[in-house]
Amino acid sequence: MTLLAWPAILMLSTAAILIALAAWRQGPKQREVGTLLIWRRVAQQHQATQQRRRNFDLLLWLLLAGVVVGAIAATRPAWLHTQDHSRVAVFVEPTGPGIEQANLDEVKARVEADLPGAIPTFFLSTKDGGVPFNAVTLGSAGPPASQISDFERHSTDYDARLLMLNQPTTGTEDLGRAIPRLTKARPGVVFHVTGSVDRLLVQASAGLAPSVTGATLVSSSTSADSVSYLYEPTGVQIEVSDAIGKRTYRRRPFGVGTGNGWTGDAHEALLKALQLHEPDGRAPQVWLGSDELKPAVRVSAGEDFDLTTATLAWDPQHALLRDLPLGDFDWLGEGKLLAPTSGVQPLVTAVVDGKPVGDLVRLRDSGKVLEFAGDPFSRAPVASAALLLDNAIGVVSGVRPSERTGYELSEGPELPTRRQALAAPFEPYGELDLSSRSAAPLEFSTWLCLAAGLLLLLAATIAARKENPRPKPGVVG
Repeated sequence: MTLLAWPAILMLSTAAILIALAAWRQGPKQREVGTLLIWRRVAQQHQATQQRRRNFDLLLWLLLAGVVVGAIAATRPAWLHTQDHSRVAVFVEPTGPGIEQANLDEVKARVEADLPGAIPTFFLSTKDGGVPFNAVTLGSAGPPASQISDFERHSTDYDARLLMLNQPTTGTEDLGRAIPRLTKARPGVVFHVTGSVDRLLVQASAGLAPSVTGATLVSSSTSADSVSYLYEPTGVQIEVSDAIGKRTYRRRPFGVGTGNGWTGDAHEALLKALQLHEPDGRAPQVWLGSDELKPAVRVSAGEDFDLTTATLAWDPQHALLRDLPLGDFDWLGEGKLLAPTSGVQPLVTAVVDGKPVGDLVRLRDSGKVLEFAGDPFSRAPVASAALLLDNAIGVVSGVRPSERTGYELSEGPELPTRRQALAAPFEPYGELDLSSRSAAPLEFSTWLCLAAGLLLLLAATIAARKENPRPKPGVVG
């Protein structure tokens, strides 16, 4: 309660204005009239003047009383009374996937059993409104540390805090009492699926192997709290089932488009070796042998040139030449050369008598086009040509086909986080002090506002009667 609230200051200033207007009102004007007229009107106006002054004074006091009472109400006066029960803020960590909550009926029953006589308020993040009790929804859906920080800000007025966590969390020791979110671990909950076109890695909690169809188990390895399973896919679709549900993964095609420069048998063999596919309705990630579209890898783009006396210069740190056996490629044997020009990045250059005469491989158009003067993919051994093509596609598209994620989730729920999948009971820690009781405010500003309104209504009634007086009954003669 404070009189410094701006509504109270505004209303109190109104009271000062009313007093000033009442004090500075004009007195009666003086006029020179005859003695007879004065004596005739004195008797008639004496009683009316007294009544007007009395009415005016009552109106002024009513207005002042209404303003003062309203100003006091604007300060929100209240009495503090102690609660009969401790108010406990309960944080409920999501069990996943995402911020989904499971077994909330069990959560409510556990809290009520552990806190007899207390009034719990549940704080949780959830995707839907299917919460079987009144709860405060946290705005943060980020990592656990962010959610706990949000909970701490919103629970400062509570007597105690209880945190139901998937795992012990650093920084919560002094925040309140931490207990396990789940009463028992969930076996075989998958939390990570990744792989390439020929390998699939599935990680799950220990205790029960997930059911996988469309792939053959190659090996498994166990850590302290999880198991990693390595599979070899046997088809374009894989189904992974665990305690949460079934998920379907489909092979993610690396779509390539081909132009007139990519039509030979060696070219087709390289596409099969890298397991590249025709685009399935989506734009290709890269074009091979196209002179117009990009990003592209273009071959045989050079002109005939005598390279019998030329030597090579290249950038050994560039991604195109990573792990590449340069001796397997006859860069100069085709006698093709790209004429020097500005705005390009030379990667392999021909040098004659110590001076560069042109490029054998170069990047242009901000790295979206990789040009080869000849066609090293048709003349080199298949393994080396496949590695060169893998590097070349990675340069212009940003990802090498051999390193791309081979499968993507097409149907089923999202994967939980590792923390959610490995949630398990732990020894509770922290303190929960229920001896204190918070004081809750009981405001009575509503009644003061009502009283101020009645006073102003009464003042308005008096003012209206004064402006429109009823005529007194007279005698008609």
